[in-house]
Amino acid sequence: MPIDVAAPLHLRTLEDHLWASADLFRGLTDVEVQRDYVLALLFFKRASDIHKEETAAAFQELGDAPDVEAIIAANADAFYSLRVPEDAAWADVVATDRHELGTALNDALAAIAAANPRQLASVFEYTDFNNRKALPPEHLAAVVRHFDELGPLTRERVPPDMLGQAYEWLIAKFAAEAGKAGGEFYTPAPVGLLGARLLQPPAAATAYDPTCGSGGLLLELRDEAFRLHGDEAQGLTLYGQELKPTTWAIGRMNMLLHGANAAATIEQGDTLFKPAFVQNGRVRQFDLIIANPPFSSKNWGHDKLKSGGDPFGRMRHLPPKRHGEMAFVQHMVASLKDHGRMAVVLPNGALFRAGNEQAVRRDLVEADLVEAVIQLPKDMFYGAGIPACYLLLNKAKRPERVGRVLFIDGAEGFARANTKNVLQPEDIDRLVAAFNDDNPQPGISSWVSPKDIAARRFNLTVRRYVQGTEDDEQAVTLPQAIAELREAQAAARATDASVEQLLSSLESSDG
Repeated sequence: MPIDVAAPLHLRTLEDHLWASADLFRGLTDVEVQRDYVLALLFFKRASDIHKEETAAAFQELGDAPDVEAIIAANADAFYSLRVPEDAAWADVVATDRHELGTALNDALAAIAAANPRQLASVFEYTDFNNRKALPPEHLAAVVRHFDELGPLTRERVPPDMLGQAYEWLIAKFAAEAGKAGGEFYTPAPVGLLGARLLQPPAAATAYDPTCGSGGLLLELRDEAFRLHGDEAQGLTLYGQELKPTTWAIGRMNMLLHGANAAATIEQGDTLFKPAFVQNGRVRQFDLIIANPPFSSKNWGHDKLKSGGDPFGRMRHLPPKRHGEMAFVQHMVASLKDHGRMAVVLPNGALFRAGNEQAVRRDLVEADLVEAVIQLPKDMFYGAGIPACYLLLNKAKRPERVGRVLFIDGAEGFARANTKNVLQPEDIDRLVAAFNDDNPQPGISSWVSPKDIAARRFNLTVRRYVQGTEDDEQAVTLPQAIAELREAQAAARATDASVEQLLSSLESSDG
């Protein structure tokens, strides 16, 4: 059924139409390239249509003033959210012959990026619409026609919150299609919402995600700030860094489409090896940090940091090659202000593995930085069915929480949807209520002293401290059991060596 281009768009209609555009790419290229094409086209059409809408508003505002066009041109920043140069508008590109369409799209996006360097520098360098092998001209023309059928994507017809929801929905759909690779750029929205509600962002603060992907966690934090504080939340500023250029580009567009551009700085690069936010030779510090670093990445930079050291003094303990999560945690701790708080998603293995990962946990517990550990349901993340948790750190605990760590078991609170476990609103409410409660909730939460955690070799596995319906020993995973066995064997060898040394010294004294 044709879309009524004169009527407001409904969210479901917009989502269905956008996903149908991805179907036009099927069999031509892989999911990530389909994603980049579709999201770039959506951004281009939205930017072009809003520019046209803002031009009409400017003419209406200026009325009969002489040289209206000259006034608008001289004060473009006051009238336009983004500049769209002449001949780089959507209508100009749509009118192009299909054999030149790819070149026209590339040129238009390059012109828009050049006209808006602060917001869009390099964003479209990774999307080539003139790759005829991946996207033959007739297919590209069909995709552009399909987008054109949406009609104008103006603010009046498609409010920013609706457009932002559709964009996030698209990213989630592409993440599901990409499988394992999807986890690299997308954290499920309910997980982000939980983190935002746990952090309770103030109206004016700095918030940082060192592995920001497409920016969803930062945007959840921003949405929560507006829910709590209304327009005063304009004082919340967002900072993020993303390693992969194509994902970084999506994150930049995501901020713009959500209307968060003025409050967001998203940089591209290697956070551990070359952090983007540095002041006076040390990493910049923030009020809030929210993150979901890559699980068990083999390329997180172990060899670089081992050979070259850490010039920013963040890494007291270098994690193993196959598990870089605690490297990111140490970077985040160094990036927290003295009153700062953070919520980071980690695989459960980071809670119990020995070696330098255990040393990081020991430092965090002994410094009384760990406020809570929340066990999440398993099989929630794309490409990772393993169980994960939220680790919450706080450099300025409330007096009643000093010298205590809260463990919350949320493993059983979820619904099954589209092959994944999903936190429902009531599940999030329950976890947030347990986090805010200074008293334990039987079977759900428990308060534990650092001394008791030290007695368990700084194991932070939730079900070691929260007695639920499952037997504590049954909750131990095979990798955890192996790790603890190796720890016990190492301790036994150390004890044997000490006994041998003692016996030798006694024999010497007898002689």
